[in-house]
Amino acid sequence: MDIWSDFLQTMANILAPVAVMPGSTIFILLVSIGLALLSIWATRRFTDMEKMKSDMDEIKAWQERFKRARQTMDPIELQQVMDDQGRIMRLNSAMMSQRMKPMCMFYIPLIIVFGILNFLFQGNPVAIIPFNIQEVLPFLDGWIGMNVQGSGFGLFFWSWYFLVSLGLGNLIRRPFGLSITT
Repeated sequence: MDIWSDFLQTMANILAPVAVMPGSTIFILLVSIGLALLSIWATRRFTDMEKMKSDMDEIKAWQERFKRARQTMDPIELQQVMDDQGRIMRLNSAMMSQRMKPMCMFYIPLIIVFGILNFLFQGNPVAIIPFNIQEVLPFLDGWIGMNVQGSGFGLFFWSWYFLVSLGLGNLIRRPFGLSITT
């Protein structure tokens, strides 16, 4: 075996107690929370939040001016807005590069964790939703989970993680002022 396979097997042996339900359900929920907190830390550490907020406010104000100028078709206002467009584009580009810094810190652990957990769960259901979605959407059976006789629809690791991270991610970010919706 190679080093990566040995590492994955060692991690699978360590995580064996949480390899089956209900431990797997709770464990993936905790992993999702942990990765969200890592993302928050990286964003706080590597992004100037005050500058980001002021830049977003400036871009939003420019967009409102642009919209108003297009509605009124005032040639002077349109020219002023167009003159500012290059600066706003550079500002937007700088903001995007600022947002990429924490992503680099976040995605490396995410890829490692996903590799380990994908090896651990290997297509076995980790959580059960209490209805049979495959009866309405049959293409989901085998793709995001499988029917668990007498229980409902069992979700695979990645689909349960995706559901949990979508559900909890914004709730966790909101107290830190990093909510996607604000």
